[in-house]
Amino acid sequence: MSDGAEKHTNTGGSSGSNGGMVTRRRVLKSSLTTVVGVAGVSGLSGTATAGDGECPYSYPSAPSWLGEVRPEAGTFHEWPWAAENLTVFIHGFTNQNGGRSYAYEIHQYLSNHGYGGAVTTCNWDAGDSWDEWYSAKNHSIEAGADLAGLLDANGLTAEHGVTVNFVAHSLGGKLALECVRDLQTTYGRSINSVNLFGAAVWDEQPGERFYDGILYGTNETHNYYSENDDTLGDIYQAAEFGRHASGYTGGAGGEPGNWYDHDLTSRIDHHCQYMDSNDGCVGDITDDLS
Repeated sequence: MSDGAEKHTNTGGSSGSNGGMVTRRRVLKSSLTTVVGVAGVSGLSGTATAGDGECPYSYPSAPSWLGEVRPEAGTFHEWPWAAENLTVFIHGFTNQNGGRSYAYEIHQYLSNHGYGGAVTTCNWDAGDSWDEWYSAKNHSIEAGADLAGLLDANGLTAEHGVTVNFVAHSLGGKLALECVRDLQTTYGRSINSVNLFGAAVWDEQPGERFYDGILYGTNETHNYYSENDDTLGDIYQAAEFGRHASGYTGGAGGEPGNWYDHDLTSRIDHHCQYMDSNDGCVGDITDDLS
């Protein structure tokens, strides 16, 4: 990671009391929270479907040979055991089916641009509807611990000579950070990099709950965020009673030195755009996977 990593590079705002930038968009989102927060997440189900809202992107269906781990079941499917470099995609809320397609899109891009490792997917129980948001969020903690145990037991960490990278979307970002937190504190193991795409993670937590896991359990953690992401700016913020997501505004401050915020507001307009090979940001992570 270069020394010129982006860190809260918003423009056109004034400084807030927490040292971040206060933009007109953030003020409007705070007002929206007051209006719709009382309705609960299920009351917003008509506004967006699944974890990505009305996704305008079409992703290819993943082939059966794409490697997969199911942390709750403790099982692997078509896992590339001989690979010394792995990139594991972790899907977000309600995307058990679409997550494999996202992973395959990432596989196609990376394999066409010189990545010599294997791309796999983590398929976890992330709920089926907006009514299950809070239970899915809580379950991501358990699934993260399950994944940490599997990685340790099967020699899939840096200490075992395997370079492992996470690419995590939306609520999958919380699972990824829970995993590295548990992997480091419980087993003393680490992975190479975590790359968060539109992470549905409270912006305070990277500097608090996940601080040690990020600092000691990863070489680098990259947070790609956009204030054009209405799924996080509208629905997440309402569901979380005004809290901002790291994938919407970046970290709140106090993150460890190997946390890097990347403001993609000028490029990313939609919650599921990150993975798109043409309009997304997969190309931004290629230097961080080895």
